[in-house]
Amino acid sequence: MKKKTCLVLLSCAAVLLVGAIAIINSRKSEKASSDATEAKDSEDVAIEDSSTEEEAPSDEVVMGTDLSYDGYTLKWEDDFLGDSLNRDDWNVELHEPGWVNEEWQAYIDSPDNIQVKDSNLYLIPVKTDNGDGTYSYTSGRVNTQNKHDFTYGLFEARVKVPTGMGYLPAFWMMPTNENLYGQWPRCGEIDCMEVMGQDTTTAHGTIHYGNPHAQSQGTYVLSSGNFSDEYHVFSCEWEPGCIKWYVDGHKIHEESRWYTTTEGQGTITYPAPFDQPFYIILNLAVGGSWVGYPDENTSFDDQAFIIDYVRAYQKDSYDDNVDRPAKEVTLREPNADGNYINNGDYSDAESLDDDENWKFMLFNDGLARASIADNTMTIATERAGKDDYSVQLVQANVPMEKGASYRVTFDAYSTEDRTMVVAVKAPDVNWFEYMPSTVVELTTEKQTYSLDFDMTEPNDANGRLEFNMGHTASTADIYISNVSLVKTVAADPNAIEDKPVLADGNYIYNGAFQEGDEPGNKRLGFWDITNNASATVEATNENTIRRLKIEAADEIAADTVIAGQSYLTYPSNAALELSFDVETDNARDLTVRMDGKDYTIALSNTAESYSIKFISDNDSSNNSLEFLLGAKGVTYLDNVRLVEDALIKNGSFNAGLTGFDFYADASADTSIVVDSLTEDNAADITINNTGDKDWMIQLKQNNVEMKNGQWYHLQFDIKANINRDIMYAIQRDGSSDDNWIPYTGSQIVSLSESTDYTTVSYDFQMTEETDPNAIFTISLGAVSDKKIIMHHRVCIDNIVLTEIEAPAE
Repeated sequence: MKKKTCLVLLSCAAVLLVGAIAIINSRKSEKASSDATEAKDSEDVAIEDSSTEEEAPSDEVVMGTDLSYDGYTLKWEDDFLGDSLNRDDWNVELHEPGWVNEEWQAYIDSPDNIQVKDSNLYLIPVKTDNGDGTYSYTSGRVNTQNKHDFTYGLFEARVKVPTGMGYLPAFWMMPTNENLYGQWPRCGEIDCMEVMGQDTTTAHGTIHYGNPHAQSQGTYVLSSGNFSDEYHVFSCEWEPGCIKWYVDGHKIHEESRWYTTTEGQGTITYPAPFDQPFYIILNLAVGGSWVGYPDENTSFDDQAFIIDYVRAYQKDSYDDNVDRPAKEVTLREPNADGNYINNGDYSDAESLDDDENWKFMLFNDGLARASIADNTMTIATERAGKDDYSVQLVQANVPMEKGASYRVTFDAYSTEDRTMVVAVKAPDVNWFEYMPSTVVELTTEKQTYSLDFDMTEPNDANGRLEFNMGHTASTADIYISNVSLVKTVAADPNAIEDKPVLADGNYIYNGAFQEGDEPGNKRLGFWDITNNASATVEATNENTIRRLKIEAADEIAADTVIAGQSYLTYPSNAALELSFDVETDNARDLTVRMDGKDYTIALSNTAESYSIKFISDNDSSNNSLEFLLGAKGVTYLDNVRLVEDALIKNGSFNAGLTGFDFYADASADTSIVVDSLTEDNAADITINNTGDKDWMIQLKQNNVEMKNGQWYHLQFDIKANINRDIMYAIQRDGSSDDNWIPYTGSQIVSLSESTDYTTVSYDFQMTEETDPNAIFTISLGAVSDKKIIMHHRVCIDNIVLTEIEAPAE
């Protein structure tokens, strides 16, 4: 998980708490018989500690009345009544220091860091002197993934937090299948509780989502006491289209607007990403980019994240057919001269420290001053700071209209040659750049600069023009005048929106039927649906399985129900492949109109994958696709893709793991994601135990066509953070007869520990009979009979298989 704020969690030294803090007795007998309708429904619920020591902090929490348990049933809880963590309920995560958010701790599975005692779970930070003037840190992190996963519900924990600079305990949730919508933040994240160790009177509740990253956060400050000395109850109520946060029954935040976007594709139907199974996480981070880092006053002798209980409630049913709340966007008109910038001629020597018109700001060690005189803005810099925005002049509330084109112009010069960065950004959309940051070369001669850009994002009344003058070699004075931002091309409300090829190489939009928010027609975005029969046509959403469903009780003509897309942008005279999945209870011929031609597909009564290969026509007016789906019975259509014809599909992993299968034997301990944060969309495989055989962990792709006598070139990039062997092959599918003959032979590569990729390549001839269903495999189990139980990571990218000429003798 990667994020700016809320992914880090618990760590520190395991030391028995002394004095008042040492006496932490929880009311476990009450918990054992807890029910959603007992003790919780009263307006004031006292959660009492059994301690009788007079000076011990009170553990009584008076619950507020904002939170109602009506309609909820307790589905699962852990009261930590035993003397060890219940591994049937919890997984222990293992991660190296710096895994996310530049944290210091390693997450390990050790009783020094994870303890169950006194009817509580303790996540303890440990600091170790390495003997060379440096220190290492360990902590604990546990989760319920694939053991207790929930879609919607009320999630609650009663906890105490550690105190000290650099601690960040958290109670939060992540999606069980992080690849359903794509890696963080597209997958979504729900932070039920985070408390910084340096401020244990303040709690935060947050969701992360979107692409670019966006978040919504609520903050709660205790009127007395703190979250370290007393237990407090943190609750998060997650329903379709609404998430609420509570502290001791007091609502602190509510959010209903969010989104998720697959990069290079469209926005998934609301309420995605918060419409899929999530699991619970408890952890304690030591240090990080948000919370900061331990200092000389941070104690590791008496600190722990203490969890009294965790509970999950759910209602009998949920209706996720909800609409995203509308957001009214009113775009103001420009000034009389067409300029959207106010006081662009600097005729008004306005204040530069308010939010009206121009504002001058300093960040991250920047030191400068700005002034207006003689229709010119002057910026005199003493210290450039650490970032380009360390010295910054901005104007916000600039309206941006989707589909329009704009031009930014200004005059500028400096007392010596230097640079400045100009951009138009979106403060409300995580600083998305409507006009990309552009480096402007300034000279001692006044020049007019002109920058053009197209607005491709949704309307935004709060665009922001920025002049960034920090983090430069020169601190020469800058003079700016005659600033304007004008619309050069108006938006055409009737324009047909261009559909360039998607980032995963697909020319078909929403081929997985999960985009589009039109009421009554959800998940059918980009598709033109014709229904001239008494048929039901809809996109399903059963257990997050989305596909087009056509159902008709009587015989109907094929052309009475059509699903299609027009104005496709695939190139002329190109080798292309159209692929799709169909499941039907009515075996028949299906007509597919592609590129101006009709193709006939013989459907069976089972779910099958089909493909059509063709050379595209020169006539772009034929660039359309239609499926003629009218028929009696039920038919499902899914995974429609139109891509360049390639032997290995999605070898760049730009489409996530589409086209690939990841196999892990029960004796192996491994997981896979597509890393788009630290890698350029690479298969990122974490391994804790390889198992005993090479095949016990495999990344593979089926249906690779191999032709008898043809020569091939296979190539891919791979790296590992330990020394280890991997094995790869293209082989026969032996699932029916156990004949797995490798057409390439079993090729072994010895990898050295490295942060850089190794390019593996191999030329070979297919000497066996033509096989349209060969399997490409990369084996990551116990290759060369070397079982590995060390936590490590392997990344794979850019897999390419091409036909080549026979090499010269």
